[in-house]
Amino acid sequence: MSSPHAKQPRTRGVTLLEVLIVVALLALMAGSVMFGSGMLGSSRLRAGATLIASGVRLGVARANSSGKATRLVFDLETNRVLLEEANSSQMLREKTAPAGGAEPASEAEREAKSESDRILEGPRAPRAKFSPAKQFADTPEGRELGSGVDIVDVRTEHDDEAVTEGRAYLYFWPGGFTERAHIKLKRAGSEDALTVIVSALTGRTKIERGLVDLPEPRSDDEEDQGERAEP
Repeated sequence: MSSPHAKQPRTRGVTLLEVLIVVALLALMAGSVMFGSGMLGSSRLRAGATLIASGVRLGVARANSSGKATRLVFDLETNRVLLEEANSSQMLREKTAPAGGAEPASEAEREAKSESDRILEGPRAPRAKFSPAKQFADTPEGRELGSGVDIVDVRTEHDDEAVTEGRAYLYFWPGGFTERAHIKLKRAGSEDALTVIVSALTGRTKIERGLVDLPEPRSDDEEDQGERAEP
């Protein structure tokens, strides 16, 4: 039986210093989560830009090794990239001009002239068809740029304006030739953006921060003025 005079255990209160330490730890954990997600998104954006640069290098190499035109396909709806290769080497054929003569006077003569023109022109080369290159992706849908990475637009030399929806194409030809191109990427819900710039002369790529527009081609007048200005 315990004595009524026995000492009761003392309950220790939480000190102000301990409260401050807990609050600081919670703030540190919240900050690390916030900054960690931002760093993860930025790394995915960089990885998407690097994937496009790899596709450009592979497209140049495939066109040189196979002797066939190759193209990099950008699907702006699904944010995927696909490398395609032409089914044959497309050659340009010089057409022979039709023989001169009087205009046909009857329907029979017009049909005969049309048939003779078709024979003189020769067979027309069919438009090349493209199929996915397995070296870049195992599926016909291509490769995804990454979660939260969006293609803003694509502009190449053959585009009058930047492509902002549907599909855009960057072509490569045997001999190391390609097009100047700017491919803009952005992280969803953020201002973080990168632009993949492709050089037409070398096929090399570089990645720049921000949304960089493709320079407009110089007009003939501007080129003439530039030549006259040179010493």
